Order: sequence, then C-alpha cells, then structure tokens
Amino acid sequence: MSDRRSVVKRTLKILEAFVVGREAMSLSELSRRSGIPLTTTFRIVAELAEGGVLERDAAGNYRIGLRLWEVASLAPRSVGLQRIALPYMQDLYETTHLGVHLAVREKGEVVFVERLVSPDNLSGSPRVGGRYAMHATAVGMVLLAYAPKEVLDDLLSGPLPSFTSRTCTDPHELRRVLADVRRKGYAYSDRQISNEFVSVASPIYGAEGGVVAALSLIVPFAEAKGPAHGHLVQSSARAISRALGANLSTPRSSRALRESG
Repeated sequence: MSDRRSVVKRTLKILEAFVVGREAMSLSELSRRSGIPLTTTFRIVAELAEGGVLERDAAGNYRIGLRLWEVASLAPRSVGLQRIALPYMQDLYETTHLGVHLAVREKGEVVFVERLVSPDNLSGSPRVGGRYAMHATAVGMVLLAYAPKEVLDDLLSGPLPSFTSRTCTDPHELRRVLADVRRKGYAYSDRQISNEFVSVASPIYGAEGGVVAALSLIVPFAEAKGPAHGHLVQSSARAISRALGANLSTPRSSRALRESG
C-alpha cells in the first residue's frame, strides 16, 4: 500500500510541475522540477502518455493531454458551477465592461475557475486555474470570511505576504476586515495585489446554505466606485446563488455566524 501511495504522490508531483510558462517540458526538465529521479520519471511519464494524460509534441516535449482535461471537466466545483454562473457573469460583464471572475477556495488558496475579460486583456491576471493569496484578493477575503474557523486560524498563524504597500498583513486587522465583509455582504480589495486595480467580490451560496464560491469585478483604480460596484456584484452573486438552489431568505448575519464559528 505504501508503494502505491508513493507512486501516486510521484505522479502528482510530475503533473504539478506544469505551470504557466512551462506548458511543455522535456523528460529531464520534468525530472528536475518534480525532484523525481530520471528513470522513475521516464517510467511514470510513459504510462501517463500511454493513457492520454500527457501528450508528446513534435519537439519531443510533454504537455498535459486531453484525457486529463476530460476527467477534470467532471469536477462539480468548477465546470458545473461555471455552467450555471456563466450567463450571469456575461450580464455583469456587458453591464460594466470590467473583468468578471469566479473563484473557489482550495484549502488555504483561491482558485479561479472562470473569467470574462476584454479581448485586449486576455493574457492578464488572474488566469483560470491560477492560485492566489486569500488575504489580499477580494474573492479570497469573501471565501475566507465564510470559511471554517480552523482555515482562518491556520492562515493567520503563518506569514501573510505583502504584494503592495496596501496589502493587509496584520492578523488582527484582517479579522476586523472579514467581519466587515460578513456584515456588508461583499469585500473590497483596494490595490492590495496591484497598484493599478481594485477588486470587489460577493459570496455565492449553494443549495445547502454554505458559501461555495465568490464572484468579483476587477476595476481600474481610476474607475472604482466602491459601494456601487459592490452592490452590482452582490446582485449577480445572489442571482447565481438562487440558480444553484440556495434559499436566500435566511438572514445573512445568522448564516455568516454559523459558517464562521
């Protein structure tokens, strides 16, 4: 059993070696980035390629294969959520012409699962599939505000990296900010990740009453309208919540108390 777990862990390390800017790699690069011996990497990669999880290009480098995408498309927290949320995201984008993003929490990080942006900004951040800090992004603050207490305590027990001079890195201040998020129903990140942009996000509730995702707008600082953008995002997030089967008649304050405690 331990050998089997070891193989699974090594396989995951090889797959995790693929990141933005490293979408295609040679066998030796995969071995070096994963920290797995070359002979073991060769054996695992060969099996992954045979199963379509990895593909080999004309230059002999390996890429993520379609089989992995097919399996990933079954994940209900990403694709199922995307399918329901997308029409509402499109309405919000057409109303504002600002970047609209959908994110979920994965342990102590934010993972973006969908975005709508201007064609001029297709290469901009955040990217779909990207992981970002919870304490500095508006979606992260929303998901952290409604996360189990142990998730918040664990995150605050470690260092909170700073991305700009405005990033909140004080645990006591962050707790106050998150309480304010629960009170208002949306989060506002003022140039905490980038000096040029602010973001505003609101929680999306699932059928069982818990927060399952967050919806956000990325706004150039010169165009930021604070509560006005907050209410727009909140309205769209509530519409998505209803489409997911959430009962929004439960007072927000009692829901927040239950989820944060």
